[in-house]
Amino acid sequence: MRHRTLARPRYGDTDQGGVIHHRTAIDWFEVGRTELLRDTGFSYAKFERDLKLRLPVVEAHAEYKSPAFYDDEVLIESWITDVGRVRFTVRHRIVDHVSGRLITTGHTALACTTFGGRVTALPAELTLALHPYIEQPPATGRSHP
Repeated sequence: MRHRTLARPRYGDTDQGGVIHHRTAIDWFEVGRTELLRDTGFSYAKFERDLKLRLPVVEAHAEYKSPAFYDDEVLIESWITDVGRVRFTVRHRIVDHVSGRLITTGHTALACTTFGGRVTALPAELTLALHPYIEQPPATGRSHP
């Protein structure tokens, strides 16, 4: 299952020509990831307050497919892959909400840490809560002998 969040670029997200700045994709990845986690019952605030743990981004990657423009409503699709003992990856796909035109794809990886910055295992209850949003990568179509 993919989580879906609507967003609209702010004027400050654009250059003088009204084109969305490349850094905005990373901001939208955060919006999608934050809302996905909130829907699992593990908002960042609750995670830090109740479990005394953090989920810092340890990797981010974006591929820009086409421009977005000021005031275009975008749809941020987010889903989970690569769940490990201490980290997981959130994949993102951003499209123009009206036309469906692909704007950006990418991912962010998060690691579980203590407040002191020590890497620690993901809590079992978080891994279980993420389960509905875990999507396996598509098959490559190649056969293995």
